[in-house]
Amino acid sequence: MVSNPYAPPAARVADAPPAVHGLKRRRVIVMILFVIVTLGLYYPIWWFRRRPGLNRLDSPKKLALWPLILLTALFAVQFVLGLVAGGRPLAEVIGPGAASLYLLCRLAVGIVMIVQTFRAKDMIEDHATPEAEPGPLSVEAVRLSGLMTFFFSIFYLQWAINRYVVGTQAPTTIS
Repeated sequence: MVSNPYAPPAARVADAPPAVHGLKRRRVIVMILFVIVTLGLYYPIWWFRRRPGLNRLDSPKKLALWPLILLTALFAVQFVLGLVAGGRPLAEVIGPGAASLYLLCRLAVGIVMIVQTFRAKDMIEDHATPEAEPGPLSVEAVRLSGLMTFFFSIFYLQWAINRYVVGTQAPTTIS
């Protein structure tokens, strides 16, 4: 019997293994556009979307949820204060003491998010560095730049995810 040359193949094709961590490749230029278009709202969205995947990486460190909730609360307060102030100086609307307290809170949340960024950097380094096997050959550890992490934050982390986490998956083979 002659088989139909246009029929779908009868053999099973090996699909790509699903990523255990759930992190996906994202172009950094697209992220920059998202931050601009959403007026900065993409920054906390990126953290909320990537935190579960980062926590599933092969690293003893994990990211807590409370810094992200704190960041979201700060965004909400900023939005409300912006509506209330309307264009007037903030110290005029809520008083100089409350304005100073608000600036102190913004500084504290900024420091907490920088710490969160460096923790994520360490998690990516832990995941990307293979386990050292006993023997004469040593394994080169992956080291990400602290300066780039500080200045470029989520953009540098996404670049590192693209290169060291998503880019290291085994290629798909067709059997």
